[in-house]
Amino acid sequence: MKAICIICCALIPLAVFGAQASAGCSMVGDVNSDGRINTADSLLALRMAVGSMPPDIERADANRDDDINSLDALVILSMAQKTQVCVNAPEVVSGTFDVTIDIYNAADLDSGQFDLSFDPGVVNVSDVHDWNIDDITVPIDSWDFLDADTIRVLFNLPGVDGVSGSGQIAMISFEITGAVKDESVLDISNGELFDLDTYSEGIPAIWNDCEVTIGVPVMVNAQEVVSGGTFVATINIENVTDLDSGQFDLSFVPGVVNVSDVHDGNIGGTTVPISDWRFMDADTIRVLFDLPSESTVTGSGSLATVNFEITGSVGATSILDISNGELFDLDTYSEGIPATWTDCEVIV
Repeated sequence: MKAICIICCALIPLAVFGAQASAGCSMVGDVNSDGRINTADSLLALRMAVGSMPPDIERADANRDDDINSLDALVILSMAQKTQVCVNAPEVVSGTFDVTIDIYNAADLDSGQFDLSFDPGVVNVSDVHDWNIDDITVPIDSWDFLDADTIRVLFNLPGVDGVSGSGQIAMISFEITGAVKDESVLDISNGELFDLDTYSEGIPAIWNDCEVTIGVPVMVNAQEVVSGGTFVATINIENVTDLDSGQFDLSFVPGVVNVSDVHDGNIGGTTVPISDWRFMDADTIRVLFDLPSESTVTGSGSLATVNFEITGSVGATSILDISNGELFDLDTYSEGIPATWTDCEVIV
């Protein structure tokens, strides 16, 4: 089975000292890929400049001269002092999902606005909610559709003090309108931030987009309360197309529950054979499944059934944490099938 990494979420600067937004899955200046620009990124750029670590032109070449040197570290350090606004969304989405508009380094923020555009054939906005910066609510003054593919959001903090710090200026609820593998950029634009002292000028900021991909939902399904010594968890999947093979890890608290066996799954009456499963550690198993020959399966059902025994006392809890999941079809094997992977919790 070929291991791959699907990376779908891109933070793309709308303006970085006049530079064009970078293509792909990176943000200029975010050298350590943590979704924001800070002094740690400047230090990493400096290490690249002196040759003590491999260069990353896409992220660290802040002045876009196709080289990484001390000037890039200085530019990134300057960027780190600015207010940054970032669209924060899951990389892969299914059903409904929420997006936050994150803000870093806000100083005396009083009010502002932004537009958010998307592909309505892939996702659509259902609501916009107040959120908070350092536990201070940022009220949404109004929001509306400017067009089928764009909303405008206005927010305004009451009083005259403003708010400083980092947090979120809004949470936006979306619903899926497209099909698996469809993609949409969540494009933030026309952003304005204001304080009370320099209201006419506004607060300069870096605004960053994000991209989402529709995926197949995969969920760990188990009874919330388990008893009797043993129980079963199924790894459910919905609306998959041409599934050929895949794998996942399942972690748990071995002092509460432990895996005793793993059995084949079933999608639409077709058996999904378990080709291998084993303990990676005392608290984690890895499960591989593979349909025979060139066959595939389409529909909903389960990838596997996992048998557990209870090892803990009454009241103990364990998350059944599914991770490192990969799904493959035959046509786009190198890319894989995007999916959302959802855990569950059991209580003894």
